Amino acid sequence: MTIAIVLDLDDTLYLEETYVRSGIAWISNWLEQKTGLAGFQAEAEALREIGVRDRLFDRTLVRLGIVPDPAFVGILVAKYRSHPPSIALAADAEAFLAADHGFALALITDGYAVAQRAKIAALGLDRFAIHPMICTDEWGADYWKPHIRAFEAVEAYRPGGCDAFVYVADNPAKDFLAPRKLGWRTVQIDRPGAIHPRLHPIASHHADARIRSFDELTWSLVEQLPCRARMAG
Repeated sequence: MTIAIVLDLDDTLYLEETYVRSGIAWISNWLEQKTGLAGFQAEAEALREIGVRDRLFDRTLVRLGIVPDPAFVGILVAKYRSHPPSIALAADAEAFLAADHGFALALITDGYAVAQRAKIAALGLDRFAIHPMICTDEWGADYWKPHIRAFEAVEAYRPGGCDAFVYVADNPAKDFLAPRKLGWRTVQIDRPGAIHPRLHPIASHHADARIRSFDELTWSLVEQLPCRARMAG
């Protein structure tokens, strides 16, 4: 019996918060080197501590006494997305990926492709037998989850080669709708410190099971997950 474990990336294999902090630190260093402006990292992190997430770069510049120019902020955003991140796999994810557990592995991730590919490189995912690794943004933002295309692409990559597909991800707002429609089994990984809300009020958004780490993702758990008929349309 072959089971494909298909993985999300952010807050599944590593904590996305570490990527955000990495990007802020990189932008802060770049600003100081290129313009002499100091203190960006401290101000941005102070804003995040009080819950500010929207237009963070604009608001940080204002706190530093600078009127934010949209074109300049756009440059900062582009550099944030393309920066070489300082991130690492969660210990349980590293152990799972390196283990001889018998699962086939694949990856589906949303987000700007340049950023997601930089994360994949920084995490060294090429060390592991993960095929395919799909960044949905490479097809365009219209194909981000919950669009079904990436999940169908994983099935097409392994035609007739898997008895079951399981999607392991963190965000119930969007992650489980498409795989459920295809009859996949679903598992939500609920890491402390994850960015997105852990619960969703609508049952169709829920995963079949919840785990706290990959240490809990065993053959026994996977085989107990409910099988579901593929939905038409």
